[in-house]
Amino acid sequence: MNYVAVALNNGGGLIRHTETSEVKNVELGEFDTPEQAIESACNTFNCEHVLNGVIIKGNHVGGHMVMNTQELSEL
Repeated sequence: MNYVAVALNNGGGLIRHTETSEVKNVELGEFDTPEQAIESACNTFNCEHVLNGVIIKGNHVGGHMVMNTQELSEL
């Protein structure tokens, strides 16, 4: 399954494009499990996994939420 990392602001909200309102995301690629996608995202963004696919770089600096492309289409 294909996975993406959706950008989160420092309050945990989604970051959207100002003109199109599309959710800002980065494609991570295809993985067999969500855990593999999360590990890849942590390596890519130099972050740590906190909970339920949310990865952060530090306190109050925002982060990303790892999800599959089907979940992304529901946002």
